[in-house]
Amino acid sequence: MGTPMTRRLGRPHGRAGVMTPLLRFLAGAHAEALAIAWPAPHAGFLALPSARRHAAAILLARDLELSEIAHVVEYGRDGDVAKHLMHGQAAGGLMKSLSRLGETLWDAADYDLFLSLFSDENTAQVLRHTDEIRLPQLRLIRRLPVLIRVPKILRHIPDSHGAADDLADAFRLAVRIRGKEDAAGIARRWERSVSARRLFDMAAEDLQPNEFGKQLVPPVLPPAFFRVADRKTLEQVALEFRNCLRDFTSDIATGQMAVYVLRDGVERAVLALRRDTAGWRLAEARGKDNEDLQDDTLRFIVDAVERAGARTGESSWALARRLHEHVCRVCGPAHAPVRETWRDQLMLGSLWG
Repeated sequence: MGTPMTRRLGRPHGRAGVMTPLLRFLAGAHAEALAIAWPAPHAGFLALPSARRHAAAILLARDLELSEIAHVVEYGRDGDVAKHLMHGQAAGGLMKSLSRLGETLWDAADYDLFLSLFSDENTAQVLRHTDEIRLPQLRLIRRLPVLIRVPKILRHIPDSHGAADDLADAFRLAVRIRGKEDAAGIARRWERSVSARRLFDMAAEDLQPNEFGKQLVPPVLPPAFFRVADRKTLEQVALEFRNCLRDFTSDIATGQMAVYVLRDGVERAVLALRRDTAGWRLAEARGKDNEDLQDDTLRFIVDAVERAGARTGESSWALARRLHEHVCRVCGPAHAPVRETWRDQLMLGSLWG
């Protein structure tokens, strides 16, 4: 068996590994490796501009010798250092943007986020013109579609993941309602907002239909499902699943809701689709006694619904209301739902008990 590689632990300069309190404070988790490349008192590292110190921390995660990292960040031209960081791709303005990350070094995952955002030219333009780049700001930007990652929109978004997620959802739904060809126009309109309240109210307005009275036929799901089409069948399904589906007879009769039963599979399930301005959406999917469905069953349902042209996620009505609450002192604060898991993002409600 060969000798294992120990690139990081090679000690080229005698006193390697000894860390001054200043290096430990500035470098955090990177301090030990940096103390090997620049032994105490670390003068060569501490004398570097902050952009190059950040570059050194980023390169520690790459398959490079510590001596090579030290040489690149100490002697390389800005463009060459940037190419190392971006895996050979040209990245104008990257080093200047790195200088705006602050004096303390970031974690490797946070650098990955920064570089992934900078790899998109539209987002890079925003970062190039940002005086101080903060990690919470990057995490917020990541949540937004690329077309609305622009300064005139970003400046009006509250420092809240819930607000950013709702604005992102609103943009995607507005594009769904108006068509992909209008996506850039929607973004340009939002750029004209003069305040946070106006931006979020514009987003809510764009969730309204342009035309009234359009009839939406319920989607046709695969043969594994059957649609409840009369009151007798609805009563039978309600009895089988022991829920209150019969309370929604009027909604089903007037075309506001469509109910289906999954009859083929590991477990039977009943699901309800609701009509809203962004089309039919999956509003509920449950087993008997309103039990949660297994992941495989729920994924099968979601796939069938989306293939049929319907969607998952928040209702346009609830989203429009919450958009206003995010920025209205009288109506707010908005109670944004948790959307951390795949199930959370489906935004399934409790239509029946």
